[in-house]
Amino acid sequence: MAAGAADAQLSVSGSIGTTGGTVEAKVKVAPIVAIRGGYNYFQYEADDTYDDIAYQGDLDLSTAGAFVDVHPFGNAFMLTGGAYFGEKTLDLFATPTANVQIGNQTYTPSQAGTLNMKGDLEDTAPFVGLGWDTSFDTKGLGFRFIAGAMFTGTPDVSLTATGGTLSNDANFQTQLANEEQNLQGDIDDYEIYPVVQVGLSLAF
Repeated sequence: MAAGAADAQLSVSGSIGTTGGTVEAKVKVAPIVAIRGGYNYFQYEADDTYDDIAYQGDLDLSTAGAFVDVHPFGNAFMLTGGAYFGEKTLDLFATPTANVQIGNQTYTPSQAGTLNMKGDLEDTAPFVGLGWDTSFDTKGLGFRFIAGAMFTGTPDVSLTATGGTLSNDANFQTQLANEEQNLQGDIDDYEIYPVVQVGLSLAF
C-alpha cells in the first residue's frame, strides 16, 4: 500500500468520457470499500438514419450517479456498481426533401412535413464496471479510469408529424404509428450504453 494511504479517506475528481464531463466525491467506508457519487453533464449530436430516414438532434444523458467501489486488493484496482439517475432523452427531427416511406406508404415532402421523434430511456439505469483509482490508497493528486456499461432499458419511442398537408389525416396517422413501431427496433441500440471515463482525482 502506498505511503499516505491512511489519510486517503476522501477524494474529489473530475473526468471526461462517454458520459460527458463528470465531477464526483468518494469516501472510503471500509478497508476495501468506498462509496462514490457525482453528476455528469452530457449532450451530443445524435444525427443518424433510422428506417431509411435521416434524423438530426441530440442525446441528453445528464445524470446523477451513486456507486459502490470494491478494491479487492486494497490498491487502485476496483470493481464498481451502482446506478445513474435522471431523465435520459433522445430528441430528433427529420424534414424530408424527397419522397419518403412512412409505415407502409410513400409520401411527398409537403405531405409528410417535419417528423419529430423522441426516445425516453429509463430514469434509473444500473451500471457495472471496473477501473483504476489511485485516490483509494494514496493522498494527493491521482489518476482514475473507469470502463463499464450503463443499462438504460428499452427506449419508449414516440413519433409525431407537423407542418405537412396530411398531418391530421387519419390514414397518415395510422402509417405514422406503424413507423413508430419500426423505429422502436432501431432505437433499441441504446439499451446498453458504454461508459468510459478518464480523469484526475485529489485525495485528502
